[in-house]
Amino acid sequence: MFDESYLIDLIKDNTPYTDVDYADDVSIDLVHIPLIEPMIRVGHLGIMRQFPQDLNADGYTELDNQEVLHTAIQMLCLREDLATVRSTIKKAYTGKSPFPNDSNFSSLVFLEASVIAKTNNKIWWSEIIGLLMPQVA
Repeated sequence: MFDESYLIDLIKDNTPYTDVDYADDVSIDLVHIPLIEPMIRVGHLGIMRQFPQDLNADGYTELDNQEVLHTAIQMLCLREDLATVRSTIKKAYTGKSPFPNDSNFSSLVFLEASVIAKTNNKIWWSEIIGLLMPQVA
């Protein structure tokens, strides 16, 4: 696992966006919030098995079913800017690892994305990324 600040710093350092922070469990008022620049929010969602359908009682076999940390990157921006914002942020995290000196850990990868909410001119987008966490003894 890694601290969410790693991803926040990665986005700030590799994109032009400065309104990047931890995600809150509160809703965003899409209608009334003024958007000067895209808002980016980062937060872990949980850990799942790489192959959730293959749970084993055998601990040795289970070592092959690695854990995947799921983290959301939420983007609130103008609808017309979504493609650019998403592409810029994806470039910032793709292939990066919070454990660059440890070849036993994988890099951040895209898992899925979806719309949380939208208005006539704004969109709240959530990109779920994953980090495979090999079980190293």
